[in-house]
Amino acid sequence: MGIENKSPETTMGRRGFLKGAALAGAAAVAAAAMPGCSSPKSQTQSAEATQASTHPSGYMCSEDWLGEAPSIDESKITDVISADVVVCGSGHSGTQAALAAAEEGASVVVLEARNVDSDTGYLHYYGQEFGHFNSQWLINQGYGPYDTGEIVSEFCRRGGNRVSPAIIRAFVDNCGEAFDHFISLIPSDNHMLEMGPKGELGLHIAYGRNPEDYPIEMGGYKTWVGDAMFWGKYSDEPVNGVGAMSNISEAESFQVAEAQRLGAKWYYGTTAVVCTQNGDGDVTGVIAKGEDGSYIKFEAAKGVILATGDMGQNGEMIWNLITEVPEWCERQGVEAGSVTAMTMNDGSGLKMGCWAGGYIEPGPRPTMSMGGGGGGPWGTAPFLWVNAEGKRYMNEAVTVGAFAATLRQPIGTVATVTDSKWLTTVQRASIDHGAPNYTRPQYYDDLVTDMSAVVAAGAQGAPVRTCTIAERMQSTVYGADDLETALKYAGYEGDALKEALATVARYNELCYAGSDADFGKDAEVMIPIDEPPFYVAPSSNEAKGVAGLVTLAGLMTDENLNVIRPDYTRIKGLYAVGNCLGQRFGNAYSTPTAGVSIGMAMTHGRVCGKTVANL
Repeated sequence: MGIENKSPETTMGRRGFLKGAALAGAAAVAAAAMPGCSSPKSQTQSAEATQASTHPSGYMCSEDWLGEAPSIDESKITDVISADVVVCGSGHSGTQAALAAAEEGASVVVLEARNVDSDTGYLHYYGQEFGHFNSQWLINQGYGPYDTGEIVSEFCRRGGNRVSPAIIRAFVDNCGEAFDHFISLIPSDNHMLEMGPKGELGLHIAYGRNPEDYPIEMGGYKTWVGDAMFWGKYSDEPVNGVGAMSNISEAESFQVAEAQRLGAKWYYGTTAVVCTQNGDGDVTGVIAKGEDGSYIKFEAAKGVILATGDMGQNGEMIWNLITEVPEWCERQGVEAGSVTAMTMNDGSGLKMGCWAGGYIEPGPRPTMSMGGGGGGPWGTAPFLWVNAEGKRYMNEAVTVGAFAATLRQPIGTVATVTDSKWLTTVQRASIDHGAPNYTRPQYYDDLVTDMSAVVAAGAQGAPVRTCTIAERMQSTVYGADDLETALKYAGYEGDALKEALATVARYNELCYAGSDADFGKDAEVMIPIDEPPFYVAPSSNEAKGVAGLVTLAGLMTDENLNVIRPDYTRIKGLYAVGNCLGQRFGNAYSTPTAGVSIGMAMTHGRVCGKTVANL
């Protein structure tokens, strides 16, 4: 990781423990990989062009990550299956696309490379939440209805205006209905719908805030309540498995069952390898490969929907396309192509769109690389952060910029520094992704319990459970009755120690003055560090880029999610959703409510399924 916590048992959000699972699953990528596709109007370069360049036309990179489109001899095709809509991939977006299309009366087939889990009887879906706005479920709890135009504008600003406002609007305007429909398919007596302090369905809210207090504005950015969390049963122990507490896979099984009841057919263990196109370049279907090596042609009368996920396990694509990541990594001696994200997807669906004539959105191309700042169990809360030289370096309330700003610091320790008033800062945090989460007040109680043991642990520090996400990760926190000792425990010494002490003194002056004249942090979170005991929670900056949980760079489409060519002509019959869809996050993953990666996938999938079914 480019920015990670100091101790082996210390993590920053889900990324740390997901990394191990992603690497362990790398060997299974070939079996789990989803489609590629070919076209008579291929983007792949001609022989003459290849002599002059080794990269695909239209991309500023050094290698041919795209390659030639697969070609399957018709004689190898053993069966032909026709449907109105062919959905490639059965993740969050593909499932909703298939369900929506079936509900509109279309015949639907879904091609899914994986097989259902033998224990549960359904597929595993990653994640735990459905970020959205203005559902009746939210409104009934007092959260909304919110001004959708204001939310669209906030998304655009967080994305550096390198997004498609129309695609963002398609999410914001439709996500409430999509969520209400999603939970309507879960039986009313199901355990997943239980709410309350230890219930399995939660809502990410801030401590002590009333519904009328939203949006919270901090660091110049706004956040609204909208993150519904399917996070499973409460556990007071750290959980080290991927999604071990999330029950969203079970929730998704009801969506699949309803689509199948309406006639949609799932082809498990079936990997799409080629999109078929006619002489005009229209996509007419997909040729897929079964586990036995046989090929089947799936004809799509209305359209093919790409829902195959990101390029997370394709190091070559990441190295050539997510340019900020390899530039940081190469400067630190990281081997080319070795950087991957924490999913099992290999970018085949993105290649499918490119071979058909589409293009991946231009740079900067985003990934879900969050975190940054100092360490600790409180997530993205606005504490004082000091770098390896003991210096403060940013407005800590701007969680949007924490990762990028921390990468630009001297290599080594980056730490959170606080005192006996630490809980006040946690309680005043926003609800950005990874922020303290009062959905389960028990998590705050656990935090207080764990922090009470820190000082007595001395130089060893003590593990403290997070108050952010379901997977009870823990961080090491050091504490002492004097600030200098606490800083020494965390690894500061010499000039860096002197600088850190001076930094805290300067920070206190700004807090007493009621104005952050150095970086402009909101006055309400300028809390002086002057009452013992003092606490320091270290993380580490290695100045290496990371691909994070998933990559988020996708195909260019119009507002209807129809894949387009560079001249903006639509590729008839080809659509993209989920992490195959571009123009959603701009510079990096930053959203005005948490859970939006999955929320967008589900919502755009539902919108697209309806669109294609009604062609």
